[in-house]
Amino acid sequence: MKRFIIKGPNKAIKGEVNISGAKNSCLPLMAASILFKNKVILKNVPFVKDVLTMKDLLVSLGAKVDISEKKKMMTITNKKNHKLIVPYNLVSTMRAGVLTMGSLLGRYPQKKIKVALGGGCALGVRDTSWHLAGFKSLGANNILNKGYVNISSENGLIGSKYNFPKVTVTGTSNLIMASVFVKGTHYIKNISIEPEVIDLINFLNNSGADIKFLGKRSIKIKGIKELVNGTHSIIGDRIEAFSYLCVGAITNCKIKINNIDPANLRSEIEILKKIGYKIESNESSIKLISSKKLKPIKLKTGPFPNFATDNMPLILAVLTTIQGKSQIEETIFSNRFMAAPELNRMGAKIIIKKNKAIIIGQKKLNSADCISSDLRTTFSIILGAIAANGSSKISRIYHGLRGYYNLELKLKKLGIKIISKV
Repeated sequence: MKRFIIKGPNKAIKGEVNISGAKNSCLPLMAASILFKNKVILKNVPFVKDVLTMKDLLVSLGAKVDISEKKKMMTITNKKNHKLIVPYNLVSTMRAGVLTMGSLLGRYPQKKIKVALGGGCALGVRDTSWHLAGFKSLGANNILNKGYVNISSENGLIGSKYNFPKVTVTGTSNLIMASVFVKGTHYIKNISIEPEVIDLINFLNNSGADIKFLGKRSIKIKGIKELVNGTHSIIGDRIEAFSYLCVGAITNCKIKINNIDPANLRSEIEILKKIGYKIESNESSIKLISSKKLKPIKLKTGPFPNFATDNMPLILAVLTTIQGKSQIEETIFSNRFMAAPELNRMGAKIIIKKNKAIIIGQKKLNSADCISSDLRTTFSIILGAIAANGSSKISRIYHGLRGYYNLELKLKKLGIKIISKV
């Protein structure tokens, strides 16, 4: 099993990072390909582990998937009807597999669809009850049997109304895909407006769907008869972009991030500015410049456009080196502070009280052997190791490879002293 060894502190960081396509956009776009009768071409594809797992899932359902890593392109062809059972062995390793529920229901509403439930995860329980309630608003019934959701609609899907009790990214994407071919019009309120959801809506609309915004978090979907072909270039990954901005921040050096829309990181950029870093940006890049005066901050995660929960473990690591007392309040996941014990082993001082973290900035961190437990925790520990004195060993890095493309190579190009060993 691979592990990273990082020698710190790394103080001479400089250079640029070309950001890959967004994993969290690519996965629902791949799931949406099920809605199409012929071919979907995706560009700017990040070939991380989760994307390759979703490829295997689509192939298991009957699609043909051709990839070109060099061209960052994927072609998904549907020449026959899909199989309607989504197996547990694939959903269990990548929760985004649950997105096939919405697309299969949209394409085959009167068939019997079986999708394995992924259950909880390291971040806490990720409930699908709002997904299923949304499907029920379309006339689809479901039962749980032996760990599989059995879902179908005898009379087909009929437009009505649904109001999400709480903003959910995956639930929004699932219900949008299920509603594309609805009879009549379906109204959905309190949807997620994360950039990745907007990317899905743009893709579907550009392919022939009829989805219109009625307000900031309300849409109406007028059912169409079919989707045949689609082509789309995936947006830049805002979480990867912020991860590398934090490399510049924790080393207090200069770094430039390319292929990213700064508007998708507006809250994160404001936080970096409040800490004291200088930020310069244009329509497709962000530059972080070091500063002599850095100060602690308070922040709270929330649905977009608020500070993203996926970015919270990253800023947590940065704040361990900022003198003074900082506070983070997490509002999305019940177990998002899993990086804290590992950072504390490096000499950080992080105190967790329910959904809040109190961080007392330290003058220095020291190397330690650490274990990663989830995707963003991996990069948080990497940040700590970059700033720490000595050589740190990070195990279970496969979690990070689920969502970061060419992670080791990109860090090396910035001057980080990192190697991987089995």
